[in-house]
Amino acid sequence: MQYNTFKRLIISSSVLIIFLLNLSSAGSCQPGGGYLTYDRLTSTIKSLVSQHPGLARLESLGQTAKGRDLWVLTLAKENTVPVSERPGLLIAANFEGDHLIGSSLALATAVYLLAGYGTDQEVTNCLDQSVVYIIPRMNPDGAEQMFAPIVNGQKTNTTPFDADNDGRLDEDGPEDLNGDGLITVFRVKDDKGLYKISTEDPLLMKKAEPSKGERGEYSIYPEGIDNDKDGFINEDAAGGTDLNRNFMHAYPYYKENAGKYMVSEPETRALIEWMLKHRNVAIVLTYGESDNLITPPNTRGNLSSDRPLDLPRAAIAQNAGANKVGMIQAGRGGFDRFSFMMGGGMPRGSAAETGGTQTTAASSRAMRGSRTAATTFNTADLDYFTKVSEKYKELTGIRTAPVLRNPEGAFFQYAYFQFGVPSFSTPGWGIVLPPDTTRRGRPGGGRAPGNIEAPADMGANAAAGGGQTRTVQTTGGGGPGGGDFPGSGGMGTQGMQSGRQQETESLTPGIDATFLKYLKANNPSGFVKWQPVKHPEYGEVEVGGFSPADISNPPAGQIQELGTGHAKFAVFLTTLYAKITIAKTEVINEGGGLFRIKADISNEGFLPMAIRQGVQARAVKPTMVQLEIKPEKILSGNNKTNFIQSLDGSGIRVSYEWLVKGKSGDQIPLKVVSEKAGTATTNITLK
Repeated sequence: MQYNTFKRLIISSSVLIIFLLNLSSAGSCQPGGGYLTYDRLTSTIKSLVSQHPGLARLESLGQTAKGRDLWVLTLAKENTVPVSERPGLLIAANFEGDHLIGSSLALATAVYLLAGYGTDQEVTNCLDQSVVYIIPRMNPDGAEQMFAPIVNGQKTNTTPFDADNDGRLDEDGPEDLNGDGLITVFRVKDDKGLYKISTEDPLLMKKAEPSKGERGEYSIYPEGIDNDKDGFINEDAAGGTDLNRNFMHAYPYYKENAGKYMVSEPETRALIEWMLKHRNVAIVLTYGESDNLITPPNTRGNLSSDRPLDLPRAAIAQNAGANKVGMIQAGRGGFDRFSFMMGGGMPRGSAAETGGTQTTAASSRAMRGSRTAATTFNTADLDYFTKVSEKYKELTGIRTAPVLRNPEGAFFQYAYFQFGVPSFSTPGWGIVLPPDTTRRGRPGGGRAPGNIEAPADMGANAAAGGGQTRTVQTTGGGGPGGGDFPGSGGMGTQGMQSGRQQETESLTPGIDATFLKYLKANNPSGFVKWQPVKHPEYGEVEVGGFSPADISNPPAGQIQELGTGHAKFAVFLTTLYAKITIAKTEVINEGGGLFRIKADISNEGFLPMAIRQGVQARAVKPTMVQLEIKPEKILSGNNKTNFIQSLDGSGIRVSYEWLVKGKSGDQIPLKVVSEKAGTATTNITLK
């Protein structure tokens, strides 16, 4: 090994080790700990770029509402092939403000690639032949709230939003009642409450089951007070749009935190505009709070169900109906036709409120025979996702997902369904339970490793009402002691709503018991034990519950191992690209100045030149095969310019043939250009 190469290896390895140790130096989300503030993240990125001028370039996609840059790192070795013509992997992270582990994994991948160039052959090939784009933090404004004196697990950005539709912005945020710097929940004794302390673990709550003779003893609320005196607690905190609910595919119309309209935020619009300028992106990997890697899509193309926590969900459920506060009502529990104009909502049951699913008879007739938007992964693409999932679990060791949520308007959905490329999402960490918590010999219970199965001890005992559905009943008088379900979606102490309103929504049983067992074994501070507090409105209450920082992030001590595993997985993804080659050419002299040219075009990569969804969505340009000769010199056979919609990998070929006029010794260029698989050229000599 040459001295300079050896020296570079030592320096690069030291940078990687120091970086990862720095990330894992603490277990909290506080400045100076294991997770990085925006300023520390920015300085780290700039330092990496300055140390690798020929490999790394830094630019800003745009800025947030608070003026923070959305950084994108471009990693590629500059050579004769322009970066824009190479297949690219996009890694994007931290869409949800509380998901700091995503940023850490994205940054660890950048360090791994830069440290490995010139010493690791796969890394070197990756940066010589392709390009890796890394956006470590898509929601820097929201993420910065995780380093505030009081952490509430905010997923949204900080754009002001009138969540309760009362004409005021961000006027009812949380309060730290017990002074621990975390916003959890509080429980209060209530004769009309729906919950009781779990007999399996006194830290948990369960919904009382009258059919089993159980009586509700508590109500559960978000930690805070009713600042605006409307009967709801913490229903209008600062900020308002969840970026991973704001993209175009499966956009959750008029749902909480989805934004005013799709791609309404400066962050999401900046990313979409960048994507449209970078059509060479061939694979997308996002770190977020939904998953299709630990558990790939099933045989029907559906993703695994969400894995929520019922305790915080039960508290949030108390604010059901808060967005109706500012609406004009007509009669008992209804809204008149002016509601939308006055309050920004829609009449109940309208197409807009239900996500646009209701149609008139005329519009239904017009839609007959037309193709609807895909909502499940194309079955022809599933084998690719299964193979990648297997490799992901092998490299990272992650088999069981932590807390997850169903994707709606998520970026990785847009990347697959509309941008048309293989798109993967993972929380970037998992949970491992102590051996004595396994069932049938498998960690965490369930079927095969990686499959999602509700823990046996949840179901009907879940805090928000086990089973797959629940009925939320809301009545007037939402203040303490008022109504059948105190504070749970009536029009508050002002008595604005009369009658009873019922809403039924599908719910997946929570994983509270499983997650608590994981925390006890791996991160005991992740659950705040119940402690008595004097509440200004509810009197004697108890504050406790899951720490918001630890719901979405593992202890920082795990970053080093997780970072290395995910960096290796990113490198693996770059070995899967479709690879266009001119596999064979042949010239036959037919005499009289006529020559027959034959050529085989092959895809030597693993992925097809366009996955089936990319073809169906018409999102990927067909591959062009062009014989660079004047059209009039082609007498028969294929056209001068031809297009391949897609071509499977692993050596699948397609053949072309032209009969041309020329003379011996002429050189005719043959060029193949693929949007996702690069370019191949050769000169064919007539002889």
